[in-house]
Amino acid sequence: MLRSILVIVLITIGGYYALQAPFYALLFYIGNAYFRPEDWVWMDFVSSLRLSLISGVWVVLISLLTRQRFVWNGRIALLWLFLLQTFLSTLASESFSYSWGYWTDFFKTIIITYMIVVLVTDISKFRLMVLVMTLAVGLEQAKQGWFYLLTSPDWYNENPLSVFGDNNAVAVGMLGLVPLIGLLGQTTEKKWAKTLYSFLFIGCLYRALSTHSRGGFVAAIAMASVWWVKSRHKLGASMCALAILVIVIPNLPDTFWDRMHTIRTYEQEEDQSALGRLHFWAVAVEMANAHPLLGVGYFGYNPAYNKYDFSGGKYGLWRAVHSSYFGVLAELGYPGGILYCLILFGALRSCSRVYKRASRHPALLQLSKSALALQISLIAFLVGGSFISGQSIEMLWHIIGLTIALERITAQCEAEISSGELSGEVRYTASNRKDAAA
Repeated sequence: MLRSILVIVLITIGGYYALQAPFYALLFYIGNAYFRPEDWVWMDFVSSLRLSLISGVWVVLISLLTRQRFVWNGRIALLWLFLLQTFLSTLASESFSYSWGYWTDFFKTIIITYMIVVLVTDISKFRLMVLVMTLAVGLEQAKQGWFYLLTSPDWYNENPLSVFGDNNAVAVGMLGLVPLIGLLGQTTEKKWAKTLYSFLFIGCLYRALSTHSRGGFVAAIAMASVWWVKSRHKLGASMCALAILVIVIPNLPDTFWDRMHTIRTYEQEEDQSALGRLHFWAVAVEMANAHPLLGVGYFGYNPAYNKYDFSGGKYGLWRAVHSSYFGVLAELGYPGGILYCLILFGALRSCSRVYKRASRHPALLQLSKSALALQISLIAFLVGGSFISGQSIEMLWHIIGLTIALERITAQCEAEISSGELSGEVRYTASNRKDAAA
């Protein structure tokens, strides 16, 4: 009952603010998409509201009504071309009825990604967007992480999460969230907030590791490496990393390290799960070669697997591809694979550009930190995505949208510096909050 009351109160407050301005409507959508209130209550009333659809449509509608300035550039063009490729692939799919439902969800994801670019126009809005993303999914997952850390380190957390998927996708999603939590902690001036973000940071990190996902473990190592290399203060970064290791590593059970050890000894695995992945990737190439222009259809790998499986069912039937890259290649063909890689490369390159440009101006310190956080978050999805079918995860595309928005914000701040209108560090101040509410 208390959960239901809480959910209704949150929906009411969020819905009220969503009526006030396009940006608040966007925040309401993001909060709903990540929190998934229908998963928290035992009544059909919340799911019958279809909040995701209604709030998404409202974001676009109120943006049109308030005459928001829509933007266009090469990276946005790639997003729309990729969406077009998914649409054509779906139309040509032998499993059209299966693919169509997934495509409509992805259509909504790209629309919201574009609205992020349009509506996140300054650093205060950028920070609010990151804050809502973090709290909507991070509070509960951090709680689970701390629970396992303090009471049951010998267990591993197999709980799926609808916003991400199975435990492997949860590991990658949580790791993608960790750098954003770190950004919020680095850029707040309030001690209580720093404490909260530290709680969320460690809890979400352990939540990721407690899945015992090998792909997540590799992604965590890649993230930590990039973070240390990019850090301006290597000694401070090393001390921070050491503190985290002291808290987390000793509590990882032997079963965790035994599973990680199979990364090097996959050929001796009894279930041959790693060898199975290699086979699934080979099947993806078979699909792409059979349908080089459009693939087998968006999300069509699973229903097409039995037809293209050359092992005679050795690894089962109706299997998943277990790789974002091979999944896109099989489902969208070679043009889709190229577009997907260009979008990801553009996002990483954008983060590097913003990081370098903002680092030249002491006033833009928060922008450089934001670029680094987004880049490390992308690393989690890029590395972890090698082992999961995570190309449709909403958070990945929203982060891509944030990289485009951040580059536009940086260009705007540089112009203000050149004209003498911007002085002092760009930070989340009372005046920023006023601008965000406008």
